[in-house]
Amino acid sequence: MMAGIGMEAALSVAHTIEEQLKARKKTEITAQALKKMLVQEVERNFGPDLAERLRGQTQAFEDIVVREGYRKRPFSKGVLARSLEDAGFSMREAHTLARAVEARLRRGGVRSIDADELEKWIAAEIEELYGPAARARYAGRQALAGEIFVEEAEGEPRVPFSKGVLAQSVMAVGLSPDVAYRLARDVERRLREAGSTVVKRDYLRRTVAEELMEVAGEEVARRYHLLRSVRRAVKPVHLLIGGVAGVGKSVLASALAYRLGITRLISTDAVREILRATIPKDLLPTLHTSSFESWRALATPYDTEPSAALVMQGFRDQVSRVAVGLRAIQERSARERTSLVVEGVHVVPGYMTHQYQNEVIQIPIMLVLDDENLHRDRFALRERETGGSRLSSVYAQHFSEIRLIQQHLVELARGAGIPLIPAENLDRAIDKGLEVIVDRLQEAYFDVTQEAR
Repeated sequence: MMAGIGMEAALSVAHTIEEQLKARKKTEITAQALKKMLVQEVERNFGPDLAERLRGQTQAFEDIVVREGYRKRPFSKGVLARSLEDAGFSMREAHTLARAVEARLRRGGVRSIDADELEKWIAAEIEELYGPAARARYAGRQALAGEIFVEEAEGEPRVPFSKGVLAQSVMAVGLSPDVAYRLARDVERRLREAGSTVVKRDYLRRTVAEELMEVAGEEVARRYHLLRSVRRAVKPVHLLIGGVAGVGKSVLASALAYRLGITRLISTDAVREILRATIPKDLLPTLHTSSFESWRALATPYDTEPSAALVMQGFRDQVSRVAVGLRAIQERSARERTSLVVEGVHVVPGYMTHQYQNEVIQIPIMLVLDDENLHRDRFALRERETGGSRLSSVYAQHFSEIRLIQQHLVELARGAGIPLIPAENLDRAIDKGLEVIVDRLQEAYFDVTQEAR
């Protein structure tokens, strides 16, 4: 804690917050919510001045993002320390500098910073700790490092080699940021030791795969090759993620899109909102309700408690309406040869086909949360994350309908041979999602190879 609170007092605050979380029996909390609790506890015990100072700082549980052009990566103290070692500092000096840079960033409340600006902060910290001569030596080593360029083929435009871009690529196969940046540095070192100033893209990929074999094994290296091929795929990839409210579809979709380098991410709820704005309620009433309440538009005045059949009838009616918009989006993306990720409760087996389906690699998956208690907790967490705009009480009131719809989706997915991914642990769900994608890509490229023969 950097607001000027002593260690003993800081530990007391941390203990109090820990007890509050245990009392609430919550296993998950966002960084934003945790910081709010921290600020409130500090204000209660030490006054508004310290609380305000704390609010303006970036805490250890909050990420700092480093921007390199249109790429983003998390700031890592360990990665920075090893980079400083590469620049000639001893291990102790490098780790001292890395801690000092991180402390300065967090005291300043930095949440996002350009890579060039970060270099200035590092240089300033070097000068403050070790003097202007050390800063000059650091700048000299950086200048002498020289740039390595990557080209796709002879005569084609070259692009600068970037450790940050490479690290993001290998993070896609499940490596932690720390390991990914260490591997990227090792690859760069190999290229420099070989005297390379221009390398072919295929050679770079082989070098990365060799490093991955050593660090993580053959399976991870194979996954890297396949995921990299998404960017130069003979067909665009359409990843379709289904599941009921509260299981974590949007989190999974964002994580997988990031790892695959897919920039087009579509929520079926957004498509429904657009249709609502263009089609009057009296024309398509089921479209103007939540998916688990669509039965109300079909019910008679005597239907106060819906039957399972009525709930599913309303749900299927809404899905069929939203599917029209989803079909148009998929067809346009197929014609433009653009990859995309679609997520939402309306991603239902049997409703996602379109006339250009053979022109894409379609990968459907279904996210399922079996633990009912955890499912309820997810709604409470969502309410806090959205500042109360999505009330957990609404979902609690219709929880039986939501669970009924999930059961229906599971049955449809099993019947269609669509993979079911457990949602209890979202990190494991991401790993499982990557496994499914890699397997489907492998099948798709085998099919393409067979067709070419």
